[in-house]
Amino acid sequence: MMVLVHITVKNQIQANEIIELLMDKKLLADALVSEKMILLKVKGSEKTKQKKIYLIIGKTKALLFKTINEILYKKYPDKMPILYAVPIVYMDDGQTEELRMITAKI
Repeated sequence: MMVLVHITVKNQIQANEIIELLMDKKLLADALVSEKMILLKVKGSEKTKQKKIYLIIGKTKALLFKTINEILYKKYPDKMPILYAVPIVYMDDGQTEELRMITAKI
């Protein structure tokens, strides 16, 4: 099964660092970074504030998720980025095979 890994970080530098780390180990086939603004409710108040986050989305094999998690936890033990995966339900057969070939072997 193939998945889209989502990783949220606080800045562009960390996003680039994570992408380079995971792609060098062939844990992601590709990746993109999207800058997002989110609204947060201030605890105990009616006020909200905006916060900028960066979302990394990368395609990979579901079996590589545990390895990605371990690498990120080791690199960021005190400030682990938010990490989760979304299954890819349908994907072109040729693209699926290409993803299998360019990511780490299990």
